Amino acid sequence: MSIRLDLRQTHFGREVSHSIPLVLAKELVAAPATPDVDGAHDVIVVDEVDDAVVNDIVLVSLQDGVAIASDVEKSWLKANILFRENLFFYPYRNALVQRVGMLDIRLMRESPEKVRENLRHRGMPEKISELERLLQLDADWRREQAEADRLRKRRNEITQSIAAARKKGQDVTPLLKEAEAIPDQIKAVEARVDNYKQQADQILLNLPNLVHESVPVGKDENDNVEVKKWGTIPNFHFKPLDHIDLGLRHDLIDVEKAGQVAGARFYYLRDDLVRLNIALMHCGLDFIAGRGFRLFQPPYLLHRHVVAGAVALADFEDVIYKVDGEDLYLLATAEHALLAFHMDEIIDGGKLPLHYAGVSPCFRKEAGAHGRDTKGIFRVHQFEKVEQFIYSRPEDSWSLHEELLRNLEGFWQTLKMPYRIVNVCTGDLGTVAAKKYDLEAWLPGQGKYREMASCSNCTSYQAVRSRIRYREKPSEPTKYLHTLNSTLVATERAIVAILENYQKPDGTIQVPEVLRKYMGGQETIPGARDVTP
Repeated sequence: MSIRLDLRQTHFGREVSHSIPLVLAKELVAAPATPDVDGAHDVIVVDEVDDAVVNDIVLVSLQDGVAIASDVEKSWLKANILFRENLFFYPYRNALVQRVGMLDIRLMRESPEKVRENLRHRGMPEKISELERLLQLDADWRREQAEADRLRKRRNEITQSIAAARKKGQDVTPLLKEAEAIPDQIKAVEARVDNYKQQADQILLNLPNLVHESVPVGKDENDNVEVKKWGTIPNFHFKPLDHIDLGLRHDLIDVEKAGQVAGARFYYLRDDLVRLNIALMHCGLDFIAGRGFRLFQPPYLLHRHVVAGAVALADFEDVIYKVDGEDLYLLATAEHALLAFHMDEIIDGGKLPLHYAGVSPCFRKEAGAHGRDTKGIFRVHQFEKVEQFIYSRPEDSWSLHEELLRNLEGFWQTLKMPYRIVNVCTGDLGTVAAKKYDLEAWLPGQGKYREMASCSNCTSYQAVRSRIRYREKPSEPTKYLHTLNSTLVATERAIVAILENYQKPDGTIQVPEVLRKYMGGQETIPGARDVTP
């Protein structure tokens, strides 16, 4: 079997060949057997491309997993290149994007007004200037890359001219002088290419996903559109208390002591609320495992580049906690760790969709909260959550988005909790999701619906950033998949909803029936405290 390789000397860096309209890339490890081969680097494999169009291409054959190069330039000598099979397709014009992981630069080139409109609808007009800067950087990058290609082509022409002149006994001094200057010229051009690339990458990393056409245009949560309601709002014949008063009344929540030891928006749970918290997690895991999801308890700290694969750090970094002096961030949601589980992988399409669920503590700064939200356990820096996560083919992701929503609703229906579903508007959507539903439970103590869970389709946004692809067959090109996530239950918020909706006139709280088996049959809070002598 014959394939064509674009082999580059080390000082040419790792740029792909830009004379190739479509390339089949394979990772090759170049054995350091010659001076010009310096460890592992990317090599481009080309299918059926005219030699007259492609520069720096040599013919190789595959023999027992080793790519044997022939007809290479003298400086490369004869080298065997160890072959590690890892196929993927991408158009060369998109190389700037695909190797970093972000939105497709082709969209910016071909439909810039669509991107501008997306930014305006999301309430991010300040990013339009960044888009204009990106388009200029991309034009500069393509111009300089074309110049690099021209210099490489000229280098080959000079090499051929020198060989022909020597055969004829002609003076090659002028050609040698020109040849000696080309490496420095290429180096200077590549430095500019790299500079443009780095600047463009940074902008691309911080541009938001494109919203789905069904997302309502709006400014903030007040413009979210109600989709449905479920359940009956309790009709109390007494003035209902909120969760703060109920927790304090029964000595089940202590935010004052937590404030002394950790600061605002932390808490101690006591006695029955500890057991209720564990019961919610246990119930949630049993529920979602019964829906065919594989369970994970992920790492609680992640590297920065892992978090950057899930979110735009420019918008999210102020929300998450960093370990001082280390490249580690506390987990904001199990979603990020479940996404990272397949980072830099190519998934067998026959295994899709993958249904994962994670249980973990979550740590967030929750800046901007005010009022009683800062005094109870509704909006806190630390909470537990059971999270759904799906890897999907693009064509299946919208139906799977509805599946996640059905799971979410199904769990809250087992709690017999009144709720509504809202379609989150563009201004409240955030950076990552193309569409998001929120489940909001009724809180009698506040007299309104409050957010309990979010259900998002992130389309290919996270997969591109985290370089997660799939293919149906080894011979077929790879594609970026879609990722989806949804809270099943954030337990502290669920406790708030249970305390307020299940309260009795005497101030006790009824335990939802579905949770009783996880609390030893206990029916009310506070329950009897058995003390073993």
